[in-house]
Amino acid sequence: MDRIDSGFGMLAKAGNHKVYLDNSEDFGGQDIGFRPMQLMLISLAGCSAIDIITILEKGRFSIRNYSSEVRAVRREEMPKTFEKIDLIITIDTDATDDAMDRAVELTKTKYCSAFAVLEATASIDLTIIRS
Repeated sequence: MDRIDSGFGMLAKAGNHKVYLDNSEDFGGQDIGFRPMQLMLISLAGCSAIDIITILEKGRFSIRNYSSEVRAVRREEMPKTFEKIDLIITIDTDATDDAMDRAVELTKTKYCSAFAVLEATASIDLTIIRS
């Protein structure tokens, strides 16, 4: 990761990919990129999405649409870790309820490393909405 300005702007690189990180203007940044804690929540949503989609597709179910939203509450005191996370997944699929429940359980307990890391300090509520 390289500093790219005189404030907190950073450019992170991994393989062929890049992502910008920064702080808000209120805290001395220029707001040119994600905050590190935002990326943690994005990682949770992305990791869960990959797991759930993979599991359902292996079960020969189709996914016509998938989206997710993450809401979080952080502690007031330092370090301001997450204490509550809500992951809301909206999915249009022909998967049975049992198949969906199994996919969610596997992402929570076996496959999603981001879930395991964040669950160590926060309660995570994962809600499925079928569209």
